[in-house]
Amino acid sequence: MTEETEGKCPFGFGDDAEPGADSPSTHSALAPAMSRDMLPTLVKTSIEQGADGQQTGRCLCGAVSYKFLKPVEKVFANHDENSRRWTGGVSLTIMVRASSMEFHGWGRLVHYASSARDRQCFCRLCGTSMFVRHVAPAAMDGMLSLSAGTLDDFEGMKLTAETYIDRKPDFYSFKGDRRVMTEAEVEEMYVERPKAG
Repeated sequence: MTEETEGKCPFGFGDDAEPGADSPSTHSALAPAMSRDMLPTLVKTSIEQGADGQQTGRCLCGAVSYKFLKPVEKVFANHDENSRRWTGGVSLTIMVRASSMEFHGWGRLVHYASSARDRQCFCRLCGTSMFVRHVAPAAMDGMLSLSAGTLDDFEGMKLTAETYIDRKPDFYSFKGDRRVMTEAEVEEMYVERPKAG
Protein backbone atom coordinates (compact mmCIF):
# COMPACT_ATOMS: atom_id res chain seq x y z
CA MET A 1 0.00 0.00 0.00
CA THR A 2 1.46 3.32 -0.94
CA GLU A 3 1.77 6.27 1.38
CA GLU A 4 -0.57 8.25 -0.88
CA THR A 5 -3.51 5.89 -0.33
CA GLU A 6 -2.96 4.74 3.25
CA GLY A 7 -6.04 5.58 5.31
CA LYS A 8 -7.67 7.71 2.60
CA CYS A 9 -11.13 7.13 1.18
CA PRO A 10 -10.95 6.55 -2.59
CA PHE A 11 -14.45 8.04 -2.84
CA GLY A 12 -13.16 11.39 -1.57
CA PHE A 13 -15.13 11.68 1.67
CA GLY A 14 -12.12 13.04 3.54
CA ASP A 15 -9.32 11.66 5.65
CA ASP A 16 -11.69 10.54 8.41
CA ALA A 17 -13.84 8.44 6.06
CA GLU A 18 -13.95 4.71 6.45
CA PRO A 19 -14.31 3.72 3.57
CA GLY A 20 -3.73 -10.59 -7.88
CA ALA A 21 -2.54 -12.75 -10.57
CA ASP A 22 -5.72 -14.73 -11.29
CA SER A 23 -7.38 -14.45 -14.66
CA PRO A 24 -10.90 -12.96 -14.62
CA SER A 25 -12.59 -16.35 -14.99
CA THR A 26 -10.70 -18.41 -12.42
CA HIS A 27 -12.20 -19.78 -9.23
CA SER A 28 -10.13 -20.66 -6.21
CA ALA A 29 -11.05 -21.79 -2.73
CA LEU A 30 -8.18 -19.91 -1.10
CA ALA A 31 -7.20 -16.28 -1.46
CA PRO A 32 -4.37 -15.40 -3.81
CA ALA A 33 -1.32 -14.10 -1.98
CA MET A 34 -1.73 -10.65 -0.46
CA SER A 35 0.83 -8.52 1.28
CA ARG A 36 0.29 -8.45 5.05
CA ASP A 37 -0.89 -4.82 5.11
CA MET A 38 -3.70 -5.71 2.66
CA LEU A 39 -5.20 -8.35 4.97
CA PRO A 40 -7.48 -7.94 7.95
CA THR A 41 -6.16 -9.19 11.29
CA LEU A 42 -7.06 -12.89 11.28
CA VAL A 43 -8.32 -14.36 14.56
CA LYS A 44 -8.93 -18.00 15.53
CA THR A 45 -12.15 -17.65 17.50
CA SER A 46 -15.55 -16.49 16.34
CA ILE A 47 -16.23 -12.80 16.96
CA GLU A 48 -19.23 -12.24 19.22
CA GLN A 49 -21.88 -9.66 18.39
CA GLY A 50 -20.80 -6.23 19.66
CA ALA A 51 -17.38 -7.52 20.74
CA ASP A 52 -15.32 -4.86 22.53
CA GLY A 53 -18.10 -2.34 21.88
CA GLN A 54 -17.28 -2.36 18.14
CA GLN A 55 -19.47 -2.93 15.09
CA THR A 56 -19.56 -6.59 14.12
CA GLY A 57 -21.12 -8.86 11.52
CA ARG A 58 -21.30 -12.41 10.22
CA CYS A 59 -22.57 -14.73 7.52
CA LEU A 60 -25.87 -16.61 7.70
CA CYS A 61 -24.38 -19.73 9.31
CA GLY A 62 -21.91 -17.83 11.55
CA ALA A 63 -18.79 -19.59 10.23
CA VAL A 64 -17.40 -16.22 9.09
CA SER A 65 -17.46 -13.19 11.41
CA TYR A 66 -15.74 -9.82 11.60
CA LYS A 67 -15.21 -6.71 13.70
CA PHE A 68 -14.36 -3.15 12.64
CA LEU A 69 -11.46 -1.57 14.48
CA LYS A 70 -12.83 1.95 13.78
CA PRO A 71 -16.48 3.09 13.61
CA VAL A 72 -18.12 3.06 10.17
CA GLU A 73 -21.35 4.69 9.07
CA LYS A 74 -21.25 5.20 5.29
CA VAL A 75 -23.21 2.80 3.07
CA PHE A 76 -22.90 2.80 -0.72
CA ALA A 77 -25.58 1.63 -3.16
CA ASN A 78 -23.92 0.03 -6.18
CA HIS A 79 -25.87 -0.35 -9.43
CA ASP A 80 -23.34 -2.00 -11.75
CA GLU A 81 -24.07 -5.36 -13.39
CA ASN A 82 -21.55 -7.38 -11.33
CA SER A 83 -22.97 -6.01 -8.06
CA ARG A 84 -26.54 -6.78 -9.13
CA ARG A 85 -25.66 -10.35 -10.13
CA TRP A 86 -23.63 -10.82 -6.92
CA THR A 87 -26.50 -9.83 -4.63
CA GLY A 88 -29.61 -10.41 -6.74
CA GLY A 89 -30.46 -6.69 -6.58
CA VAL A 90 -28.91 -3.39 -5.60
CA SER A 91 -25.68 -4.02 -3.67
CA LEU A 92 -25.38 -2.12 -0.38
CA THR A 93 -21.78 -2.02 0.80
CA ILE A 94 -19.44 -0.46 3.33
CA MET A 95 -16.00 0.54 2.02
CA VAL A 96 -13.17 -0.25 4.43
CA ARG A 97 -9.47 -0.97 4.30
CA ALA A 98 -8.94 -4.66 4.97
CA SER A 99 -6.30 -3.76 7.54
CA SER A 100 -8.92 -1.91 9.64
CA MET A 101 -10.79 -5.14 10.51
CA GLU A 102 -10.49 -8.35 12.50
CA PHE A 103 -11.76 -11.42 10.68
CA HIS A 104 -12.61 -14.98 11.73
CA GLY A 105 -13.18 -17.72 9.14
CA TRP A 106 -11.03 -16.34 6.29
CA GLY A 107 -10.25 -19.93 5.29
CA ARG A 108 -14.00 -20.63 4.99
CA LEU A 109 -14.33 -18.08 2.19
CA VAL A 110 -14.34 -18.80 -1.52
CA HIS A 111 -12.53 -16.05 -3.45
CA TYR A 112 -13.97 -15.81 -6.97
CA ALA A 113 -12.05 -13.66 -9.47
CA SER A 114 -14.92 -11.83 -11.18
CA SER A 115 -12.45 -9.53 -12.96
CA ALA A 116 -8.74 -8.78 -13.00
CA ARG A 117 -9.25 -6.29 -10.17
CA ASP A 118 -12.05 -7.76 -8.01
CA ARG A 119 -12.54 -10.92 -5.94
CA GLN A 120 -16.09 -11.76 -4.81
CA CYS A 121 -15.76 -13.53 -1.45
CA PHE A 122 -18.54 -15.68 -0.03
CA CYS A 123 -18.95 -18.25 2.72
CA ARG A 124 -18.31 -21.73 1.35
CA LEU A 125 -20.82 -23.22 3.84
CA CYS A 126 -23.92 -21.02 3.55
CA GLY A 127 -23.14 -18.94 0.44
CA THR A 128 -23.49 -15.51 2.09
CA SER A 129 -21.98 -12.75 -0.08
CA MET A 130 -19.49 -11.26 2.40
CA PHE A 131 -17.41 -8.73 0.46
CA VAL A 132 -15.63 -7.80 -2.74
CA ARG A 133 -11.85 -7.55 -2.31
CA HIS A 134 -10.28 -4.94 -4.61
CA VAL A 135 -6.83 -5.83 -5.91
CA ALA A 136 -6.36 -3.04 -8.46
CA PRO A 137 -3.05 -1.15 -8.41
CA ALA A 138 -4.62 2.16 -7.37
CA ALA A 139 -6.40 3.82 -4.45
CA MET A 140 -8.83 0.88 -4.33
CA ASP A 141 -6.10 -1.71 -3.69
CA GLY A 142 -6.52 -3.17 -0.23
CA MET A 143 -10.15 -2.03 0.04
CA LEU A 144 -13.11 -4.27 0.81
CA SER A 145 -16.67 -3.55 -0.30
CA LEU A 146 -18.31 -5.33 2.63
CA SER A 147 -21.95 -6.42 2.26
CA ALA A 148 -23.88 -4.10 4.59
CA GLY A 149 -26.53 -6.76 5.19
CA THR A 150 -24.01 -8.87 7.11
CA LEU A 151 -23.83 -6.30 9.94
CA ASP A 152 -25.23 -7.34 13.32
CA ASP A 153 -26.61 -3.84 14.02
CA PHE A 154 -27.46 -0.97 11.66
CA GLU A 155 -27.60 1.84 14.21
CA GLY A 156 -25.97 5.00 12.86
CA MET A 157 -25.57 3.70 9.30
CA LYS A 158 -26.33 6.18 6.49
CA LEU A 159 -26.84 5.73 2.76
CA THR A 160 -24.12 8.14 1.62
CA ALA A 161 -23.57 7.57 -2.11
CA GLU A 162 -24.77 5.68 -5.16
CA THR A 163 -22.20 4.36 -7.62
CA TYR A 164 -22.67 3.48 -11.29
CA ILE A 165 -25.80 5.65 -11.25
CA ASP A 166 -25.91 5.57 -15.06
CA ARG A 167 -26.20 1.74 -14.89
CA LYS A 168 -29.14 1.72 -12.43
CA PRO A 169 -32.27 -0.04 -13.70
CA ASP A 170 -35.39 2.15 -13.87
CA PHE A 171 -37.63 -0.01 -11.67
CA TYR A 172 -36.25 1.21 -8.31
CA SER A 173 -34.85 4.37 -6.74
CA PHE A 174 -33.92 5.72 -3.30
CA LYS A 175 -35.51 8.77 -1.70
CA GLY A 176 -33.41 11.74 -0.64
CA ASP A 177 -30.25 13.39 -1.87
CA ARG A 178 -26.77 11.91 -1.70
CA ARG A 179 -23.61 11.85 -3.74
CA VAL A 180 -23.95 10.00 -7.06
CA MET A 181 -21.12 8.70 -9.23
CA THR A 182 -21.25 7.58 -12.84
CA GLU A 183 -19.44 4.54 -14.22
CA ALA A 184 -16.70 6.82 -15.61
CA GLU A 185 -16.16 8.46 -12.21
CA VAL A 186 -15.85 5.09 -10.45
CA GLU A 187 -13.53 3.69 -13.14
CA GLU A 188 -11.24 6.71 -12.67
CA MET A 189 -10.48 5.48 -9.15
CA TYR A 190 -8.93 2.32 -10.60
CA VAL A 191 -6.44 4.21 -12.75
CA GLU A 192 -2.87 3.83 -11.52
CA ARG A 193 -1.29 7.22 -10.98
CA PRO A 194 2.41 7.93 -11.46
CA LYS A 195 4.20 8.22 -8.13
CA ALA A 196 5.45 11.66 -7.21
CA GLY A 197 9.17 11.62 -7.40
